[in-house]
Amino acid sequence: MNTDLTPLSDMPSSAPIPSVGVATATLRTFMIAITTDRGPKLLSFRLSNLLIGRLPDNHLGINHGSVSRRHAKIDVTQRGVFIEDLGSQNGVTVNGVVIKGSVPIRPGDILRIGHVPIYYFGFINPEAPPTPDFVDSSMLVTPVLPAIT
Repeated sequence: MNTDLTPLSDMPSSAPIPSVGVATATLRTFMIAITTDRGPKLLSFRLSNLLIGRLPDNHLGINHGSVSRRHAKIDVTQRGVFIEDLGSQNGVTVNGVVIKGSVPIRPGDILRIGHVPIYYFGFINPEAPPTPDFVDSSMLVTPVLPAIT
């Protein structure tokens, strides 16, 4: 799967980025994970809305044929975090369920933008971001499962 990401820092300064409409001081940082042709990437965003699509002027540009130019939007609101399909060709799913309109997402949800899976981790503290635990023997974890509707 070729899922090449273009970080905003690598985009030309002339590339238009849609406005987010909320003062940065009031925003919270959320984290997602995506597998790319360069390996897994953990990405954090501090935006009130995140545009996702194939075009490089989206906040998250995903270079994959199943992703529409303007595919989806994630909105951070007072009521929670929501994802919306923007009329894409190949749709958006949350935990395997095709969405219509704007639907809430929760930590642990697996989003699929076209054929590209994205793992939503929820809000993080940008001053102390999560770090991986390196396991050299065994580990017992208690998972938090996404709600299946």
